[in-house]
Amino acid sequence: MNCEISKIKIGNQLQHLLEVNGFNISDNVLFENLGLNQLNLQRYLNNEQTPTLEDTIRQANFFNTSVDFITGNSKYVLDTWDYNFLEEFFLYSSEKIKDHFDNRHNMDIASEDSIETILIGLLTYMTLSRTGKSFEDLTEEEIANKKDAFREIISLFHSCITMSNQDCFDIKELRALNRSIVDYLFGDYSFANERIFNGLEDNTVESQNDRVQLLKACINQNIDRSHRVVKMLNELTE
Repeated sequence: MNCEISKIKIGNQLQHLLEVNGFNISDNVLFENLGLNQLNLQRYLNNEQTPTLEDTIRQANFFNTSVDFITGNSKYVLDTWDYNFLEEFFLYSSEKIKDHFDNRHNMDIASEDSIETILIGLLTYMTLSRTGKSFEDLTEEEIANKKDAFREIISLFHSCITMSNQDCFDIKELRALNRSIVDYLFGDYSFANERIFNGLEDNTVESQNDRVQLLKACINQNIDRSHRVVKMLNELTE
């Protein structure tokens, strides 16, 4: 049985890092920060020398990347100083999120758009994962409802981005849209209050006293809103 372990080769990764950072093999800054001389560095580039763990960590820190990239275990540099960092990070993150859904939620995310994949991961975390649940814990109907909601939220997100990128964009438009959503959530005629009211008609869980209090609250909200409307009308007609 052959138990020989392949030697770690860092030549290609090291050459790439030298090129993208504008270094020459004879630059003294490399020797000062990597603890190497030119001969050692050349041997690394030629894959003739295997780095120690200490050398690998020093190289990763100096080039602002990971040990995984240096050793060829990852294709992502993830250098935060790189102008393309965000794009690379999103690609990296989308792969990890797909792996997570496959392993933890038993679900395949078909999207090829890395941003959409990240948004699905974010939405899942905010609405599901923080409760300790996965999609495997939901019924088929609940899964379908979650997916439909996610699609609409992501579509709304893209619409808002498109709106903000228009030459004629006015922040007031986005604020108005946000206010409409907030009113829909928490206003006097919000769907939440409507859902509560509808549920009271055939509710068998809430006690009679609780139902009375909820109904009074609905009446008070409508009375208060009516008073505000009358006040504004009087001010306009005076």
